[in-house]
Amino acid sequence: MPDAARIGTEPALIDPGLPVDLRNPDWAGESMDYWPSYADISPRARGAYLSWLAGGRANANAYIGYVFLYFYGLERRLLTELPNIDDADAEFATLVIEVRRLLRIYHGNRSFRGYAEGLLDAVALLDPTVRYDRAAPPVPEWSHELPVELKIGLAQLAVDEHPVPADWALSWYGHHPDAHLRTPAVRCAHEFQELFTKRYHAKFGEGMVVKPNKPRLAVGYYAASSGFHGHVTLENTKLPDVGKLTGPITKLRDIVEGVTSDLDAYSRYLGRNPDGTGSPAAIALLPEGVTHKPTPETEALWSWATQSIGSDGRGVTSAQELISRWPTKTGKLAKSDAVAVAQLLEHRGLGIEPDVRFGGNTPTPTSSVVLFRRADPPVTAPSAEYASALAIINLGMLAAAADGTVSEPERRALRELAIDDLNLSEDEQLRLDAHAALVLTKPPTPAVLRRRLESLPTSRKAAVGRLLTTIAAADGQVTPDEIRTLERLFTTLGLDPGEVYGTLHAAATSADELTSTRIPGAQRSGRTIPAPSPSPAGTPTLTLDPERLARTRAESVQVAAELAEIFADDKPAPPPPAPVDAVVGGLDSPHALLFHRLVEQDMWSRAEFDVLAAEAGLLPDGALEVLNEAAYDRTDEPLCEGSDPIEINQDIVKDMLG
Repeated sequence: MPDAARIGTEPALIDPGLPVDLRNPDWAGESMDYWPSYADISPRARGAYLSWLAGGRANANAYIGYVFLYFYGLERRLLTELPNIDDADAEFATLVIEVRRLLRIYHGNRSFRGYAEGLLDAVALLDPTVRYDRAAPPVPEWSHELPVELKIGLAQLAVDEHPVPADWALSWYGHHPDAHLRTPAVRCAHEFQELFTKRYHAKFGEGMVVKPNKPRLAVGYYAASSGFHGHVTLENTKLPDVGKLTGPITKLRDIVEGVTSDLDAYSRYLGRNPDGTGSPAAIALLPEGVTHKPTPETEALWSWATQSIGSDGRGVTSAQELISRWPTKTGKLAKSDAVAVAQLLEHRGLGIEPDVRFGGNTPTPTSSVVLFRRADPPVTAPSAEYASALAIINLGMLAAAADGTVSEPERRALRELAIDDLNLSEDEQLRLDAHAALVLTKPPTPAVLRRRLESLPTSRKAAVGRLLTTIAAADGQVTPDEIRTLERLFTTLGLDPGEVYGTLHAAATSADELTSTRIPGAQRSGRTIPAPSPSPAGTPTLTLDPERLARTRAESVQVAAELAEIFADDKPAPPPPAPVDAVVGGLDSPHALLFHRLVEQDMWSRAEFDVLAAEAGLLPDGALEVLNEAAYDRTDEPLCEGSDPIEINQDIVKDMLG
C-alpha cells in the first residue's frame, strides 16, 4: 500500500508475510531506526511491537518508537482517508478518543506530546461541533498565534451571525500576536475580566457581530509519519478565517487599554502589598464596576462613616477618628492617602470635606472633617461653576462671621447666592453644603483672607470689593460689625474704606446702579451717594432692597468665577525647565521636559496635565502613552496612573532617571 504522499510504502502497514520473532522481542527498541517502518524493522522489533498492540497499547514503559509506529496509522486514517468518506463521524470520534488516550499515557515524552497535540488541533478543523456555546480558551500571558479551537469558534460565530460572547472576545484579543496584556491585566485577572466584560457589553450590547471574510480557515500540521513527507495542510471550506481580521482587535484594544489603565493603581498597590486584597487602601483604588470582598477593617470604616452622618445627610467628626481607621504607619494622612479615602467612601455613596481632589487640604489629626451622602452621578473633579460657588461661600462666611456668629438666615441667603445662578449638579450642591459646614467648625479669620487678597492685581481688587459688599448684604441686612469688617478688608485691598457704606447704601435706594468702588487716588466715577444722616446709635444696620440685590447676582457670580483660585491650595512655584540634555529613559527633549515637570507633584488634574503637555508642545494622549511606555521599558510599571486626577508613580522616578 502506498504511503500518504504516494511516493513510497506506508510505514504503518503491517505485512503478515514478514518474519516476527516473538520468542526474543526487542522490548528496548535497540534495533529501531528514528523513523521506523514496519517493513524495515527487525523481526525482534516486530515481535515487541505486535505484543504491545495485543496488550492493549497501554504499557507506559513501552519503547516510544512502537507508539509512534501505531500513531502513523492514526495520522493516515484521520488526515487522508476519513475526510473523503461519508458518514465517518463515528469512526472520526473514536480515533480522536484513541489519540487522546495515548497522549495521557505517553504525555511525558516531549516529542510524542508535540505530535499528538498537533494532530488533535489539525483534525479539530474537521469536527463540526459548535464551539462558542462553551467557555473560550483561557487567556495566556503571551501568545504568538490563535489556537485552532478559538479560530473555529470565531468562524462559527461569524457564519451564524451570532454576537461574540465577552469571554471569546477577550480570548481573541489575548491570543492575538499583535496584542499585549500588560501587568495589571495579568496580576488582577479576575478584576480585569469582570470590568472588561461589563464595558464590552456596555459598548456592544450582546456582543460584536463579525462578518465572514473570504479566506478559508486552514490548519498546518507537520506529520510524524515519514509517509507524509513533511507538512500537511487541512482546509475547511465552510469556515472563514476571521481570526485574521484586525478591525475587531482595534475595537477591543480601546476597551482593554481603558480597563488596564483604570486598574494600574490597584495593580501597583497589590504588587507592593500582595496580601492587601480587600483592604481599605486596595478597595479605594478599584474602579467602579468591580465587585470586591472587603476586609473587616474596610467594613468597619464604612460602618463608622455611615453612622457619623446625621438625618440632614451630613456629619462633622474629628479627622483623628478617620485616621485611626486608615492603614497608615505615620499616624497621619499623606495627600495620596487623602485621595484614597475619598475614593473608598465613594464606593458606598459617601463624600468627605475637605477633599484634596477639590482643592481641599489634607486632613490632619487636629482638624475636622465633614462626611456626607453623595448624589448620582457623583462628581470627582471641581467644575468652574463649583469653584465659583466655593469662592462665594468662603468669602461670605468671612463677612458673615464678622459679628461673631453666622445665623441661619445668613447661611440660607449665602447658599442661595452661591447656588441659584450657577448650574451646579445635585452632587456639587451637597458637597458645597458639606464645605460650608466644615467652614463653620473653624470660621476663616480676616488675616487668612488678607494674605490671599494682597497678591491680587489692582484691577481685580475692585471686583472683590463689590463682591464682598454683595455677599455681606445677601441676607438683606448688614450689621455694624460686618460694615467694620468690610472697611478693614477694603483697606487691605487698597480700596477706599469710605466707599463701603456708600456701596451698601446704594443697594437700599432706588438708584439704578450701585456706586462704583473707588481705589484711593483714582478718578471717581459713577453716582455719588449723599452722606447718610448721623445716627445716635452709631453706624446703623442697613436693610436692603431684595429686588436690587437680585439684580446684582449675575455680576457677583461672574466676579466669583474670576476669583475662585484665591481659595485654592497654595501651589509650589513652577520648577525651571529641564535642560535639553536631561534625557530620561530614552525620552526626547519635549517628553523629558514634561517628565521633569510632572514629577514635581504626586498628582495632577487632567486639565493641568493637558496644559503641561501643551507647554511642552505635545498632544496629551500621545504624551501619556510615550511616558508610560518608557516607564514600562525600564520598570514594568507606568509613570502616570488614572485618568482624572493623574497620579505620578514616584516609586519609579529614580529608576527612570538612572
